[in-house]
Amino acid sequence: MLWAAKECGTASFGDARLTQRLVSLCTKLAEHPASSLPEALGQWSDTKAAYRFLDNEKVTVEAIYDAHRTATLDRIEGERVILAVQDTTLFNFTDRKVEGLGPIREADLTGFLLHSSLALTTEGVPLGILAHRLWVRAMEGTDSRNTSRKRPLQDKESARWVDVTREVADSVPAATRVIMIGDRESDIFDLFLLSTSNYDFLIRAAWNRRLDQSQDYLWHAVETAPVLGSTTIKVPRADERPEREATFTLQTALVALRAPHHRKKERLPAPTLNALLIREQSPTENAKPLEWMLLTTLPINTLGDALRCLTWYTYRWRVERYHYILKSGCQIQKLQLETKDRLMRAVAVYSIVASRLLWLTYHARQTPGAPCTIALSDSEWRALYACTHKTNILPDCPPDIQTAVLWIAKLGGFLGRKSDGQPGVKVLWRGFRRLQDITDMWELFH
Repeated sequence: MLWAAKECGTASFGDARLTQRLVSLCTKLAEHPASSLPEALGQWSDTKAAYRFLDNEKVTVEAIYDAHRTATLDRIEGERVILAVQDTTLFNFTDRKVEGLGPIREADLTGFLLHSSLALTTEGVPLGILAHRLWVRAMEGTDSRNTSRKRPLQDKESARWVDVTREVADSVPAATRVIMIGDRESDIFDLFLLSTSNYDFLIRAAWNRRLDQSQDYLWHAVETAPVLGSTTIKVPRADERPEREATFTLQTALVALRAPHHRKKERLPAPTLNALLIREQSPTENAKPLEWMLLTTLPINTLGDALRCLTWYTYRWRVERYHYILKSGCQIQKLQLETKDRLMRAVAVYSIVASRLLWLTYHARQTPGAPCTIALSDSEWRALYACTHKTNILPDCPPDIQTAVLWIAKLGGFLGRKSDGQPGVKVLWRGFRRLQDITDMWELFH
């Protein structure tokens, strides 16, 4: 329970017993993340206690997240620079009746939404959640696009990008520089106007914006600039797309963005940013060429600067993997909870579990030689070694974290062939589930 106590033991609900219940609940759910609550907790008394916890008005989503953020900030201490990646996901509960939910995407789908800001090291290792927004959309009909554009930012859902950016900048110590990273949904003019005293932006452009003091537009201004250089990177596999290597050219230009036409009366300043165009050259047959236009306050004077921005932007997918673990690994959308408040408390609890699974996946890749005891108890690594090698003769020293993670992944179905690459989060949570059963038997016999 030590890791869970560090992650959420500071949660303040006005009752120490509720904090203890949260620590116990996180511990059990981390052992069986994909199981239902009764299956993960085992005993009916523990299951009833969990349901009472999730139904208790003293238990707030904010208190759970605040405790986890405190642990995240502890891990950030000493880091000169961190990345804060943001993204939004939705939870769909259309197939059953849950009190208090609203529309998502289409009018006939119901659920709620989550916006997360995940902290990473500059090497891409997850550190934890820095900020979140959980909300339910109103049932009223949506405005037309033109009407929506003219509404004040504070009346739009997109305000979450600005609010979360401010929250992260205020919570991270001033000694640590924060690089805010977002996809095309974060291409919001108000975001470019925020003060950048201790943070920078790295955002993928969605709009071909007009440039200030010019008749030119963003894309044309950058694609006519000289090519800074090229690089070859491995494009990960996706639905109906195999993994492949691709060559990209990089072009950059300094641009001043004109304010949107419908906000002309506000006399907004024109923010000056570096624009970086990353475009795939000669894609393989039937492959759609990839292209990213990045807007940033980071300096881009050399090819090395541009490659650093590209590398950091690719880490944005870590937050998508975090949401994937929540939905597919922790099976949030299969929880049999009947109200919005219970579900949101459950999401907050499972967020701590998902963050740990994500950390383990990438930490093993970044620091393969670290001892596995940073993530596994003595019983866990001993049971894992005995099961993997079919022996009860154990080494004096535990294996390194990369080796242990590989063994766990193989428990989850990972084959470990040369062409398979690194194990992903899906086989890891399957392996963890088997490891807990194996560890229970190990402790029983020892």
